[in-house]
Amino acid sequence: MDSRMLLSRRGLLQAGLLGSTAIWAGGLVGCAARRVAAPAAVAPRLALSPAGEEILRAVMPVVLGDLLPADGAGRKQALDAGMASLDDYLAHLSLPLQAEALDVFETLDLLPVRVLLVGTWSGWRQTSAATVESFLRSARGSRFDLLRRMYAFLQSMSVLAWFDQRAAWPEIGYPGPPIERPAVSGGQA
Repeated sequence: MDSRMLLSRRGLLQAGLLGSTAIWAGGLVGCAARRVAAPAAVAPRLALSPAGEEILRAVMPVVLGDLLPADGAGRKQALDAGMASLDDYLAHLSLPLQAEALDVFETLDLLPVRVLLVGTWSGWRQTSAATVESFLRSARGSRFDLLRRMYAFLQSMSVLAWFDQRAAWPEIGYPGPPIERPAVSGGQA
């Protein structure tokens, strides 16, 4: 056997130390960037974290595509209403499910995870739609159940945020609920 291919115990420990240092440094950079970044939320949220909102604002246009309004003001209004709707939805889930949703958002917001899974050093707000689409396609077809579940969660949240809005109902022939429910603050019922 070639002696160049053998890894000594010392070399293995050095590689482990270097890897641990890189992960630690990535965590510090990610935490520092999160503290510096301005909050994305327009209104205070009950259950949707700022990181979750930023992620969903990047994912929703990719998942929904042409369903969202094409003009800038209409698109922003639809995304704002969707965030308010999702916040209301998440706030009414059980505490364990709220914690699970928060865990997904916090995990996807970590810099090392974003670099490995999404392939970008940028925050979700600066990530291109093509990069987000590539991540979603990869997660959907992943051999890892956790990634497939993250994809399903992000897709479900995006679809829920859009079709919970009154503006989306005519496109699918839904006349609306038989009993009106109270409006969600910051968005439509």
